[in-house]
Amino acid sequence: MSLKGTTLIAELRETAGLDEGFFDSQMGTLIQNYSLNPETLELDQLREVLADYLQALILEEEAQAEAKYA
Repeated sequence: MSLKGTTLIAELRETAGLDEGFFDSQMGTLIQNYSLNPETLELDQLREVLADYLQALILEEEAQAEAKYA
């Protein structure tokens, strides 16, 4: 049986060990931005959302570093 929906989200939250409020806020925003339903979210959808989120964080950090040293 594969995880999906709110069970998948809860498992990720527990495994990540992040602050629950922070995690729920970030995941809620991501899921809403992708027009996904948290009740039916599947692992492949979550992977795509998290990959995009991490890429955005990396680009933001690079831009900040460039601005700092420019």
